[in-house]
Amino acid sequence: MKFRHSIFLAAALALSLSACAGPAPVESAPTPTPSASSSPTAKPVPDVVGKTYLAARTALNNDDYFSRVVGKDGKEWTTNIVPDDSVLAVSMKPAAGETPDTDTIYITVNMTEAEFKAASAAKAETAKVAAEHAKLATRYTYNCGSYSATKPKYKSYKEVWASSDYKNGGTCYIEIDGRDSYGSVPLLPSEQKLVDLVASKGGDVSVPSATVGHIMVLCAKLDPDYADQIVARPEWRKSEAAAALTVCPDAPHAAILQAEITAVKVSDGAKIVGQTMEPGTWKTKPGAKDCYWSRTTGGGDIIDNNFVGFAPDGVTVTVYAGEGFESSRCGTWTKIG
Repeated sequence: MKFRHSIFLAAALALSLSACAGPAPVESAPTPTPSASSSPTAKPVPDVVGKTYLAARTALNNDDYFSRVVGKDGKEWTTNIVPDDSVLAVSMKPAAGETPDTDTIYITVNMTEAEFKAASAAKAETAKVAAEHAKLATRYTYNCGSYSATKPKYKSYKEVWASSDYKNGGTCYIEIDGRDSYGSVPLLPSEQKLVDLVASKGGDVSVPSATVGHIMVLCAKLDPDYADQIVARPEWRKSEAAAALTVCPDAPHAAILQAEITAVKVSDGAKIVGQTMEPGTWKTKPGAKDCYWSRTTGGGDIIDNNFVGFAPDGVTVTVYAGEGFESSRCGTWTKIG
């Protein structure tokens, strides 16, 4: 009985001690300490005045700033335009040394957007022309005189001028990029302008590359009898002569080309003045021999005539509208007045 009572006392004492002890202590979290900000500290704006815009932009980007272009007229440039080294920074806002609350710096440059576009277009055109000139330097090949496997080929009309073939008889032929000019060779822009000029003056442009070939040959050399040739379509020759003078105004034979543009010519035979021959004064080439000519009325009566055995300076005749004019062995008559 005493033993069981002792057990109950021990159990009660254990419960009493457990209640007095309370819950187990919980470890508290450490107090947070201040940390550095995740945003970078703002830097003073670097001085970029006097630099090219591209260099200024790089300097600003290195300090975490962005740039915008402002023209000298105070207008912002379109964002898709990229300036080149001709665009210089002349002022900036915010100013150098400031520490602004914005990351965008406005750089005023030395030209307007329109001026930059115009200058860029001019540069592009200059580069295009230079590239075309480089191509033209090797585009044409001239063969002059009688054919020979050992005969030289000339790469420019100026080479022909300096050669013995220029003074000797014979015709020059041309290849364009190694092809016959009648083979419809694609044209360069400058060549197309020549074709357009010929067309505007009534010339033949049915094969444009052939027209270019004719013009370039006229620059190289003329046939010995070029000035005396009579053709069915004189406007074709005149238009090509005019185009040639735009290419080679310094040609040794430029005066002959110029004369061809304005020349009015007829050959021997019977003419009706005012219809198949213009009224005025006409002359043969110097050195005419055994030349016979006659002027007649509408009814066939002779007004004047002459037989010239030899005329070192050429034969000159004036004819009037309504007359008949006939000549033989006189060659080409050119109107001089």
